[in-house]
Amino acid sequence: MTDERGIRYATWAYDDQGRAISSEHAGGAEKVTVAYNADGSSTVTNALGKRTTYRFQTIQGVRRITAIEGEPSANCPNSNATFTYDDRGLVKTRTDNKGHVTTFDYNERGLEVSRTEAFGTPQARTVTTTWHPMLFLPLTVTEPDRITTYRYDDQGRQLSQSVSQR
Repeated sequence: MTDERGIRYATWAYDDQGRAISSEHAGGAEKVTVAYNADGSSTVTNALGKRTTYRFQTIQGVRRITAIEGEPSANCPNSNATFTYDDRGLVKTRTDNKGHVTTFDYNERGLEVSRTEAFGTPQARTVTTTWHPMLFLPLTVTEPDRITTYRYDDQGRQLSQSVSQR
């Protein structure tokens, strides 16, 4: 990409399959590369030389991330995480780099109706959501300490939002 003076300030490169393999600013600044591994995973190397590998599983014809394995740096912890999915390809569990598990449940429309953070621990926190029957809009969001209620007009424009403590 060049500016109005014709000076290149960003460059992207692609492999013969049309997949991105690098991105950088002028002079190679902030260069990021992507390698496509034989096992189907992809490894991204950031400008600091730190690598993060993304592992995938195909569900319902869509590649979903099942694991992220990243190297830490002095100012950033590792980005490790794992994910499981239901038969529809919706995230069922997410485990973060500290081993904390978040579970998810969905309605028949594929909308999240329940999320439990820190599942299986005394610190577990569940958030439930009820949805408008026709629109993709929440009606209530219930958290451990409060309930947020939304009202909409027939076109889905928000009319009100109220929060009550539990």
